[in-house]
Amino acid sequence: MPDQPPPEDETGVRSRRSLVRTLGGIGAALFGGVGSAVAGGIGTHRHGRTSANGSGDGIGDGLKRSETFHERLVDRFGADSFEGLEVGRRDFLVDVRYVGDATVDDSVKRNLEALFRDNGIYMQWLDHPNRISERQFLEAYGNDAYSILWARESFYAREIEDDLKDVAFQLIVVPGKREPPHEGRVYSHLSDNLRDRWNDGWVNGMNAGNRAVVGHRESPREQLRLALHEISHLVLCHDDDPANSGEMGTQQRLDLTEAEWAALRNGLDAVRDTTGYDVAFRRCSWSEYAPL
Repeated sequence: MPDQPPPEDETGVRSRRSLVRTLGGIGAALFGGVGSAVAGGIGTHRHGRTSANGSGDGIGDGLKRSETFHERLVDRFGADSFEGLEVGRRDFLVDVRYVGDATVDDSVKRNLEALFRDNGIYMQWLDHPNRISERQFLEAYGNDAYSILWARESFYAREIEDDLKDVAFQLIVVPGKREPPHEGRVYSHLSDNLRDRWNDGWVNGMNAGNRAVVGHRESPREQLRLALHEISHLVLCHDDDPANSGEMGTQQRLDLTEAEWAALRNGLDAVRDTTGYDVAFRRCSWSEYAPL
């Protein structure tokens, strides 16, 4: 994609490390939650885990051939949204849940699908049909990334269907905090309690491996930027190299580098739910959240 101006909410000069704080990070299960995530994941769906997977995308070939599984996803997301799975193709399903009046513009969905497909990943953006009440969501989970993504009784653990946890990336779009000065953000105890306590822990988005939460934005460009950033954290870390002008670098372009696309293509099997183990031992987690 062509070069883009800096994000609309970026003002002044901030260090690269401070900038990535506001976008959350991939170390979500590292502190204060690995044990809960593992305990909460006991008995998690493992359908297709032992099946051959020639495309390396984490979805077993047997599951891709299953008419029953295909029909179940069509029933859930609709034939206009779910196009099916194909043996030998790098399939990538993004299962999107919406809370309250949070939305993602249709142009963002199509642009992300096109961007991923142009780079060898057959993304399908799947809007879940059941919108979640903001009041009920806040009562159960608040605007807390831990409670939403990886606590033992998190939204992910309680609400995501077992047959999707091993085959799709879950993206939860929330209104975020309503009151200033942190409107549209979610709280991360990792950002608050570790390192420099940037922004009192209120971040634009947070990734926990094969799942992420982002705050709603009015601007389609910001919607695309946040979604691309947190989805890419499935495999990629932040990059402090000033020569990287893409989304994981200086964020001048809504794109990834060729090397990052290659890493993402080769790491799609991280979509499988592993109850926190993989997140806890990723180098991104330690480099971005381990105390100095």
